[in-house]
Amino acid sequence: MGTRVKRLGAVVLAAVLGGAGCAGTKEAARDVESAVPGLSQKEEGVVTNVDKDSHRIAVKSVSEPSAQEVWFALTPDTKLERDGQRVGWDDLDEGTPVRVSFEPAAGAEKTYKVELLTGQQAEEVKQKAELLGH
Repeated sequence: MGTRVKRLGAVVLAAVLGGAGCAGTKEAARDVESAVPGLSQKEEGVVTNVDKDSHRIAVKSVSEPSAQEVWFALTPDTKLERDGQRVGWDDLDEGTPVRVSFEPAAGAEKTYKVELLTGQQAEEVKQKAELLGH
């Protein structure tokens, strides 16, 4: 049974990496990451809610038009950064463009790092959000 599961996993991984569906390298990597539980993922979006009492934030993705907002749990180990420099809770506001590194989990996602985007990256996320009506 274990060998069968490993083979199936290898076949799925090969299909995704082999370009089944004609996905590019970034898209294929994202598909693999989302298919394997426990593997760190990244998501760009706009902060829609900051719950400081519960130490979590809600983010609306700009990569999936129909995606619901996702809650991310922030722990003392979660890094909050802007341009590589540590920042605090006071820098997180609704409407802030972010890139979140996380691991899927039941309930709020386990969050490793929240990057507050600036410059061109922030503008791109804001423009995508506006196009999606966020």
